[in-house]
Amino acid sequence: MKRTPIRGLLAAALLATTLWSGTPAFAYYVGEEVRIDSSNPVISKAGFDISKDYAVWIAEGEKVITLYDLDEHKESQIGDKQSAKTNLRVDGKYVAWIDSRHGGSDVYLYDIGTKKERRLTDGTTEAAELELSGNYVAWSGKHGGKSDIYLYNINTGEEVRVSTSGEAGKPTVSTSYVAWEDRRNGNVDIYYYDIKSGRERAAVTALGHQTNPSIYDDQIVYQDERYDDLYVYVIGRDRNKRLTEDSNKQAYPHLYEDTYVFVEDGALLIGDIDYDDAEELDEEVYDKLPPRIYGDYVIFAKQDGDKNVHLYLYDLDDEELVPIGGLSGDPSQPDGDDRYVVYISENKKTSNVILHDLHTQTSSVISKSGSEPRRPLVSNRYVVWYDGEDEALIAYDIRRGTQKRVTSTKAVPSDTLYELDGSKLAWIDDDRDLYVTDLSTEKTEDIARVRDPKAVDIYDNFVMWVTERSGKDTIYLYDLDEEDETEVRADADITGASLGDNVVVWSEYSSKTKTYDLYYYDIDRDRTDVLLRWTDGDQIEPQASRDLVLFKENRGSRNKEEFTYELYDIEDESFSKYYWSDDAEMDEVRLSGNRVVWIDTRDGNPAVYTIAVTDPRDDDDDDNGGEQPGDYREYNFAKVLEDDSLLDIIGDNDFEDVYFVFFAGTKNEVSLNFVDALNDSDRFLDLLYQSDLDDIVIRVYN
Repeated sequence: MKRTPIRGLLAAALLATTLWSGTPAFAYYVGEEVRIDSSNPVISKAGFDISKDYAVWIAEGEKVITLYDLDEHKESQIGDKQSAKTNLRVDGKYVAWIDSRHGGSDVYLYDIGTKKERRLTDGTTEAAELELSGNYVAWSGKHGGKSDIYLYNINTGEEVRVSTSGEAGKPTVSTSYVAWEDRRNGNVDIYYYDIKSGRERAAVTALGHQTNPSIYDDQIVYQDERYDDLYVYVIGRDRNKRLTEDSNKQAYPHLYEDTYVFVEDGALLIGDIDYDDAEELDEEVYDKLPPRIYGDYVIFAKQDGDKNVHLYLYDLDDEELVPIGGLSGDPSQPDGDDRYVVYISENKKTSNVILHDLHTQTSSVISKSGSEPRRPLVSNRYVVWYDGEDEALIAYDIRRGTQKRVTSTKAVPSDTLYELDGSKLAWIDDDRDLYVTDLSTEKTEDIARVRDPKAVDIYDNFVMWVTERSGKDTIYLYDLDEEDETEVRADADITGASLGDNVVVWSEYSSKTKTYDLYYYDIDRDRTDVLLRWTDGDQIEPQASRDLVLFKENRGSRNKEEFTYELYDIEDESFSKYYWSDDAEMDEVRLSGNRVVWIDTRDGNPAVYTIAVTDPRDDDDDDNGGEQPGDYREYNFAKVLEDDSLLDIIGDNDFEDVYFVFFAGTKNEVSLNFVDALNDSDRFLDLLYQSDLDDIVIRVYN
């Protein structure tokens, strides 16, 4: 009975397009090392800007504007998601830009406080360049073959034309003046407009071209192309001072108070109007997007070898590059599964859980602002981490894009003793009770009272834990189906234990070899044996996943504290043929799912690396496998509306398995279950209206 209204609702959004070609193949190959780097946003060439509290840019491949809070290190998106946008500017509580949504080039203004936008121009002129300062927006408007400068007062809503030549462009605005380039004399000169008196005046009229003005208060820094040097003109004192004087070309100046930045032969430099010297901040900058300065920050772009443009932020107070963007920060505590990698991104003020989708090659923040996340784990469709602020375990459902608190306010879980496999989470609380929570059903089972717990793990239908008493360790195994507990190993010196496919693996000290060796317990055969033993070194801290074991060993090392990593295939009884590169500098290494993930500092700064060491699973059992291509089918939303197949798709499947996916393949991807869409139609409609129909798919899980 609920389907007919939905059909009528969606039919209004019909748009002809082509059917998706199904789920794309994974964006990696087994044995291929992948660097996951979200520290510097990859941006479009639409421009960027910075102010006291915010920075703005547009991510590559998107049309929505990213508004970044410099204090909270939090991103939000503004503007519609269909129209092209350029000339982004931010100051105070406003963002301005030039927008194509009405078929031309109009000026738009966004109020950050009220979260409302308004169109400032009516299409009679074509806006080409834009600047914003305080309560003023200035832009160049083309009409009838002429170009003039217009000024808009945000407080009064009044718009005035401030130039009279019809040859004006590249405006710059302060709280008292507007300046611009002007060609009325045949060459390019600098003119300005006194906002208070309403009068236009010449600032610099000379031979050659004087270009790229930047104003702050009553000072205009500009580029004189006769000498390829920078000058400053002071309004009211008719003062014109040369700032640079050498054979190199200085260009694209931007001024804040008495400090200005500019580009010289690809290098980013900073100078002071009262001094002659300039200092280099960075090199190989992307000068097609000129740098901007505000307060202690300089924002600029660089281009990598793949022609991607990355955004950078330089802190003048600390004299160093600092992270920018909600995904930025030093990575730590990584974990992985067949499709996903998670890690903590930490900067000076905040920590975030980052989820990276290897399928779509997109990253997103999934933890809430103000939380204190630690040790994230990912398996199949769930991510779990410990929140130090609430002293709780938090679960994030990747498919639904929602998070819930797993542990009650009465329970205080350990911040380290928990593991995840599919939808099953094993965890120990401060009372030393071991629980298993099924995240899909939200049911929790009390497994055992664990005295002096040292480790815990879960795999398939088994839970393992290690206890330590009087310096000796004991390994226990619990069968969730049979509700049966087995003592696997007792009174041993163990450095690590883990569960794999039908096997428990651990490292134990041998009094015979005087080394730590690897042992295993075959669950089906109820048999214990040596897995690996070398008399000339230790094998410690094993991690098992499926048929693989990752461990540390120090054979041949002069310093017995120096370990390297090895990967062993239990089923094939051989070492893996897939390995990380020789120049890897590995830390915080994890084996989970079909991959190894780690923090690597080979390039000087920490980054997350991963390598798939076996094929991903393609199980029918969704809880144990992980969402793979083949686990679901995808259909283009507009196409199934057009050919009337949407109702057939929904009717042929369980409603719980049908999802609307908005902004598919981007970091803003949102999944909304069909039942949730029915129950919250306002949210569904809001997402529908915000999305380009080409970016909406119907995802049906098997």
